[in-house]
Amino acid sequence: MPNHCDKDAQRCPFPSPRVAGVREHYQRVKFFHALAETCRDPAGTFRLLVAGLYSAQGVVELILEAAAKGELNSTREQLKVHLRKQLPWFDLIEKIRIHDFHRFGLVPPDPRFKLTMFGGPVKLRAQAGAAIYRVPTSGPEKLTTGKSDIQEQRPLLSSDGQFFDEASRQYVSLDQILRDFVSAAVETIEEFERNLGQTS
Repeated sequence: MPNHCDKDAQRCPFPSPRVAGVREHYQRVKFFHALAETCRDPAGTFRLLVAGLYSAQGVVELILEAAAKGELNSTREQLKVHLRKQLPWFDLIEKIRIHDFHRFGLVPPDPRFKLTMFGGPVKLRAQAGAAIYRVPTSGPEKLTTGKSDIQEQRPLLSSDGQFFDEASRQYVSLDQILRDFVSAAVETIEEFERNLGQTS
């Protein structure tokens, strides 16, 4: 049986399907980001960046799926906590992808207008008090009294093509999200490859 591994390479070019998928999604992130940097059409740039963001989420989901399938020494939720510390804009990437694919869809900014958009759902439940949810451009503000509560399902706030990150309380561009992801994901993927199949 032939050996398909390149002896001069540091790693086998035919890794496990899950590792290969993670690597491929990472290459797509870099590919779409590079194309976006050379695109002269603002709408085209936006669409390429969104495509790159989808593959950034693809990297995360494939790694989390390995944990869910028992291929790693951690549960999906434990790994999610770990990845959230490793990968910048972790929750924001997930929210943008969900909104684009399942809720309203994202459209390129129109230079003729200034547009701020907020998408929920957000449920306010007032009980022996009040539940108040405001969305100024500085970010969502929440207030509850009594036994009232507010239930958010990954709401997304955007303004002229930038997206509000709850953790840092700032707006960030798709370009910056992908740039930071590409830098940080190298360590995450290497760690994943080392740990895959090392379950006890």
